[in-house]
Amino acid sequence: MSADWVNDINRMQNKYGVREWIKHATPFELKKYLEFRLKFIKEEYDETKEALIMEDSEEIVDGLIDICVVAIGTLDAMGVNAHTAWDEIFEANMAKEVGIKEERPNPLGLPDLIKPEGWVNPSHENNHGIIPTAFEPDVDEELEELIAENIKKKAMEANVARTEISGKYNTRWTPNAIEEYDG
Repeated sequence: MSADWVNDINRMQNKYGVREWIKHATPFELKKYLEFRLKFIKEEYDETKEALIMEDSEEIVDGLIDICVVAIGTLDAMGVNAHTAWDEIFEANMAKEVGIKEERPNPLGLPDLIKPEGWVNPSHENNHGIIPTAFEPDVDEELEELIAENIKKKAMEANVARTEISGKYNTRWTPNAIEEYDG
């Protein structure tokens, strides 16, 4: 039995080549990876919600663990120290107090945690892994923009040339346009 989910996920990421793929991913690919993983978490959430409606205990447990696996796997792949991030969140949550959160009614009467005066948000400074890389300009993106600008410039030049030519020749289309032009 494992007591360290983060290391288990790291082993799984290595086994299936995720960490190797991440090493060579472009900023564009990293951002797409993050989007994919968030959609994956939503998919697992939706399946778990459906399991609740169907009163399927097996699938509820499976879905909740799958959400953890995908979330921890995403942090691991992106080089975030999940243990450190966990400690930050845990410490911040333990500094909260029992109270009533007006914007989120609690019909069960269970203790709700609220942020007391002077409460400090958890900080993940210096623990973002390579996530910021996903927001950097991508060389491929810059190249595509440059190509698009160049194509637009050439099209505008061609449009100007066509307009100049149309002043010299009749450019109306007719079935015998080629013969008229050559003539």
